Amino acid sequence: MVEFSKQISEKWNIPVALSEQLCNAFSKGDTPYYLVEYHPETAIELSISTLWEIFDFLKMMEELSSKKKRILNALKKAGTVSPNVEKHVNLTSSSFELDDMLLPLRPNPRSKGQVASKKGLDPLADKIMQQKEETTPVEILAEEYIGKDPSLTSVEEVIQGVKEILAERISYDDTIRAMVREFAYEDGFFDITPKNKKDSSYAAYVGKNVEFTELSKEQLLKFLHDEEQKIVRLKAGVQLFRITELMRHHVITNPDSVGFDLLCETIDDTWVRLLQPAIERDIKARLLQESEEWAIKKLLVDLEKIYIDELQRGALLIADAKNEKNLQLIAISGQGNFLGATSEKKPPEGKVFASERLKQFLSRHKPLKIIIIDNDKAPVAEAVLKAAITGIEPAPEIEIIAPEKGIENPVDSEWMKKEFSTLLDDEMQEMYGVALNVVKPLTLLSRLGTKYYSVHPLQNLIHPERLTEIVNRIMTMAELQNGIQIKEILESPLSKIPIVKSEVISAIRSADGRGEIANKNDLLKVEGVSELIFRNISGFIIIPNAEEILDRSLVHPDHYPWFSEMSEQFNVSIDTIASDPEVLNSFETDDPIRKIYIQKKVIPFLSVASRYAGIASPKIKRKQKLNELREGAIVSGRVTNITQFGVFININAVCDGLIHISQLADEYVETPEQVVHINDKVDVRILKVDVKKRRISLSMKNLGNMAPKVRPSKGQLDNLAEHFKNR
Repeated sequence: MVEFSKQISEKWNIPVALSEQLCNAFSKGDTPYYLVEYHPETAIELSISTLWEIFDFLKMMEELSSKKKRILNALKKAGTVSPNVEKHVNLTSSSFELDDMLLPLRPNPRSKGQVASKKGLDPLADKIMQQKEETTPVEILAEEYIGKDPSLTSVEEVIQGVKEILAERISYDDTIRAMVREFAYEDGFFDITPKNKKDSSYAAYVGKNVEFTELSKEQLLKFLHDEEQKIVRLKAGVQLFRITELMRHHVITNPDSVGFDLLCETIDDTWVRLLQPAIERDIKARLLQESEEWAIKKLLVDLEKIYIDELQRGALLIADAKNEKNLQLIAISGQGNFLGATSEKKPPEGKVFASERLKQFLSRHKPLKIIIIDNDKAPVAEAVLKAAITGIEPAPEIEIIAPEKGIENPVDSEWMKKEFSTLLDDEMQEMYGVALNVVKPLTLLSRLGTKYYSVHPLQNLIHPERLTEIVNRIMTMAELQNGIQIKEILESPLSKIPIVKSEVISAIRSADGRGEIANKNDLLKVEGVSELIFRNISGFIIIPNAEEILDRSLVHPDHYPWFSEMSEQFNVSIDTIASDPEVLNSFETDDPIRKIYIQKKVIPFLSVASRYAGIASPKIKRKQKLNELREGAIVSGRVTNITQFGVFININAVCDGLIHISQLADEYVETPEQVVHINDKVDVRILKVDVKKRRISLSMKNLGNMAPKVRPSKGQLDNLAEHFKNR
């Protein structure tokens, strides 16, 4: 795929080096989810929507590879392949160009041109095509071919056969096809004929040649979609004299040749009969592809915003009073998930009250908004619900909404039949379906299907499977960015990543259940977890009770080594950095990409660890041997004992370390109590490790901004008190 890196660089305006990395990542099987979060160059340069565009392009190129192999094999059999031709085929990103190369290699044996060739007219066609100056008219040259085949009984039949041969040769010329296709794309137009002549949406276009360039991508997509639905007929065309003039300029090399008029007639016939239908098909396909690419990009951006708003939307209550006796109520989450249902007996006419049961239902689900289905009984529902919310703070907003007409009820969807057939009665199921049509949750679109309600104006202009894919991409990315706790991995979006099979997810969960996963790197020990899978999922997985703070965060294991460098630069332990990730904004490095990446991604990733700060590890952390300690390292420890000469610190080694009183702070310390108390958590630097004497010398000096504060000693406070007393 790296052969397309230059095209990607130019089309998406990114550095060639980055496009090469993306091509290699695609070939390896890396996902956009991983790249946009954990590949620094990609994370700071591209949005997830742009990355999906690039990967969709590479996927399309991958699908073209089989066609390229067939073409190269055909060219080899024909003896027309060369290094340059092979390179051209491999670099081609257009399916149309590949079809052009294949066309002359597989001619239709029943075509008019092939039939004429079998009659022996190729020599005369060659002579006309050579365009040499001749004094003998074409009609005279044609006479000698009369009778060579029983069907050739006149000069006109011979000339017509020659025209057929020349027309196919011209139409098979891949240069001509590419040239006229590009011309038609740039200067073409649509002749639009709606099936219903009274269709007002097409009134402005009827009887006009509407140029492609005058239409927006959305208009093009709608027109082509409507043609597929047989609502309208689109005839793509170009100005005949301009397209034939372009072809003549390429084909005719000698206007003084005797075959000039015949060639001009042939060129006109080639366009009308052979090229125009194929070019029209290709142009429509190209316009459709480009319009869909535009629509998909817009959908990714717009639906992501809709999804974020949906996640922040609180619970809703849907009420319907159409039943003669009861007010029907359903509580749903902001994402459309069913929370509960109840009914309330309608009060007698002229009275308004709400039962304690209804108030409890409201109190339990705490809706931020109450939607009443608009009908002639809606005022009754409104009065009851206003009475029910009295005293509730904050009071839910009440709105009466009329459901859209002509829309199918999601109650008929396979998902609702499966999930709610035994949970809700028919009336409540129907109401839940109405509620979904009103709320239009993006979250449930992939479960329900795309035909029940519209979440975006472009929804019905692309294939339902494509829309579902876009929605799944958005939801998967959002859930991954929030982190996946390892115990919840079975139901997580990791299962939607193609390279991660369900068996691997199950194996990870089983290994965690057996206590075999204490940190992210342990994932590599699970059967089925390859380097590729580990690279793509380990960053998103959170181990809440891990011993090390980084394993409780969204930081990727590949970036763990950075934290030793950060610890040394800031003179603090990694635990201390995790307690205040914003300190990394001042991290100094010669690599600008890493600096931006740390600010943009690593700080938020590390902040996630604060969610699990109070969770204890199930295992007692293995104590480090003395020869495993690194002199100069800054580690976190806890004060275990205080003496006159210093402080003992547990740094999770086989023995406690000692901070001599002279090493407790940068300034003079009279007593250790001025700096620390028993059980205080402190950062210390390992000065020296004496393995033979089992001694660890520690220091709290030179820790910069994290240097300990020295409190006044009791003697100093007494002297200060005496000073003020004597004034």
